[in-house]
Amino acid sequence: MGTYFILIDSFRRNCPHVFSSPILGPFLLSGTAATLAWWLVWPFENMKSQVQGNYGRDMPLRQRLALTIRDRGWIGLYRGIGPGTLRSFLANGTSMIVMSNAQKLVTKLGLRD
Repeated sequence: MGTYFILIDSFRRNCPHVFSSPILGPFLLSGTAATLAWWLVWPFENMKSQVQGNYGRDMPLRQRLALTIRDRGWIGLYRGIGPGTLRSFLANGTSMIVMSNAQKLVTKLGLRD
C-alpha cells in the first residue's frame, strides 16, 4: 500500500502535466502506480491463492515457494500476472477518476476546507 502512495506522489511531483487531464490523467496515474505496486507483491498473492486452492496442503511458506519453483520454475511465482495486471489497472484507474471527481464536488459544495 505504501508503494502505491509513494508512486502517486512521485508522479504528481515529476509529471504534473499528466494529472492536468481530468479523466485520462488520474486514470493513467493510479492505474500505473497500483499495477507497479501489485507486481512487487505478486509472488505473495500467488502463494495466498495456492493456500486458498489447497495446492501443497498445510505447507509453510518456504516449502510452498520451493514447491512452486520446482514445479513451475521462477516464472511460476508470477503465474496469472497478465489478468491481474489488467484488473488492477482498470479498477484502480477508474477508482481514481471517481475519487478525483468526488473531491472536486465536495470542495465545490463547500463541504471541505
